[in-house]
Parts: sequence; C-alpha cells; structure tokens
Amino acid sequence: MSYNNKKIVIIILSLILSLIGYGKDKKPFISIGTGPIDGVFYPTGVVIAEIIKEAGYNSSAQSTAGSGENIDFLFLKKVDMAISMSDSVYQAYNGVGAYKIKGPMKNLKCITGLHPNFTQIVTLRDSGIKTFEDLKGKRIGIGIYNSGVELNARLLYEAHNMKYEDSDIVYLTPGEIIEQLKSNLLDAIFLTNTIPNEIIYNLANEVPISFVEISDEGYNNLKEKWPFFFRGIITPNDYNINKSVKTVAVQNLLLVDGNLSEDVVYEITKAFFENLDKIKETHISVKRNVSLENYSKNVEIPFHEGAIKYYKEKKLWK
Repeated sequence: MSYNNKKIVIIILSLILSLIGYGKDKKPFISIGTGPIDGVFYPTGVVIAEIIKEAGYNSSAQSTAGSGENIDFLFLKKVDMAISMSDSVYQAYNGVGAYKIKGPMKNLKCITGLHPNFTQIVTLRDSGIKTFEDLKGKRIGIGIYNSGVELNARLLYEAHNMKYEDSDIVYLTPGEIIEQLKSNLLDAIFLTNTIPNEIIYNLANEVPISFVEISDEGYNNLKEKWPFFFRGIITPNDYNINKSVKTVAVQNLLLVDGNLSEDVVYEITKAFFENLDKIKETHISVKRNVSLENYSKNVEIPFHEGAIKYYKEKKLWK
C-alpha cells in the first residue's frame, strides 16, 4: 500500500473512531409533557427541564392537555418524561378502565411521587347541588378532553352508579369553565388539582361557592376498585367556604420512558433531588409534599432502574 493510501485509511479510521466516541458520549434530548399553561404541571415541568439542562442535557417542557395526553405521548415516544395523575397512570400501565382497549403500557416507569391532586367539584352556593347524585341532568364543565380531570371524573361517576352521559358534559380549559360557572352557563365544574388552586381561590373571593362532597359510600366504592385513591379534605383555610368538605385525592407522578438508560435516569433523579428547593418554589402544595422521604408515597407502578439506583445509594430503597 502506498504512503498516500495508508494516510487516507488512517484518516478514515480516525473519523470513524471519533464519531463512535461522540455517539457514545452524546446525551439524549429530554422532552417533558406537562399540562395547560395556567395549571401547576407546566411551571413544575419548566423548572425540571431547567434542572436537567444544568445536569448537561438539552431539555424542554411542552404544554399538553394533561395526564391522559402525557401518557399517550410517552407511549408514542413523543416525550421522554411527563407529569401525570396516578389514576390515569395506573389504568394505562395495567391496561384497565379507560385504557382497556389500548392495552397495558408497560414502558411507563416512575421517577418519584410528587404532590397530591384533589377532586374539587365546584358549584355556586345557590345552585341547589348538594350531592354527587345531584349532578344528574346538569351542565358540567370537566376541563380539556383526554385530560386527567376527565379520566378522574369518569371513575367518580361509575363509583356513584351513574353514567357519564347522565350529565351534559362540556370540555373547556380550566379558565373557561370558571368563567362559564360565574355566568351560570354551567351548573358545576370539576377541577382535579392542587389545593389551594389559584383560579378557584379567586372565584371564591368573587362569588359564594360550595364544593360537592364525596360521600363515604362513593369513596368506598372508588377505593375498592381503584387503590390509588385516598381521602382528602377541603377546608375553610384553603378557600372562602363555611365548612370542611370531604373529597378524594390522587398522587401526581413524575414519569419516564422505561427505555431510557439507567445512567440517564439516575442522573436526572439525582439532579431532581439535589435541586429540590427550586422545584418547591413552583407551588405551595409542591413545597408541602415533595421530598426525598416521600418518593414512593401512593405510587402504584414500578420505578425506573435508574431511579432505584439513586434510592439505593441514599439507603431509602425497600
């Protein structure tokens, strides 16, 4: 082989080796599915994306319809991570309920539990609506189609031996359903969200409101079939109301595509908890509830191996 040919071969081999090394060291882009911009999921996701960037990855948070769409996006690999309510996640992972036709989505894995979301069924105080059964035949604002709020509402109708179609269901953004309730275009609205919720708080200071209580029978029916639900209480300290109201709650989860590597998810989990003070600034409920010690609270699906590695390192894994 001539000197020039040897030189060409060496150059080609060097380029191939450098490309292999680049591909090995290059960190993947991490996209995060969140929720509507006026909710809590979106700002929380934005902060998480910034933390992931600081850990050396490219990352961005995108606004979505919420839990249901986030799960679909994870399954279709349109996002790598997402925030979703555990009722939606449990059904999707096990292929039951709303996900019976789609089948189990076993690529859904958990990084950590976050804060709880409370079912808040709001009506004007003079509406005459006192019980869940009173929603029959009424105009009900649910939120965005295929959101976690909708999936949550469907389970509640079932638990009260009612059909979803027993009410006139309206799909609008949280801000829009608040305005329609104020204008008496809706009789009641569902918001499965943090407590306190800013738009409900503002509404309660503008007009007299009340919350529809979830009875013990309704809760027991719900809990018997869906283990991820737990009791929640809405108090006069949360909103301008006369008395405490019993409701139900579910945990929010930080999800990840199970196909992401153990090392990547370990680094993301580590960065998340090492910057927890930044995440806690997004909402008072996040500040109260999100902690390393609570990582597994009310989580009903498996954790990603990368997250498990971190919890073992912290001697928290059981």
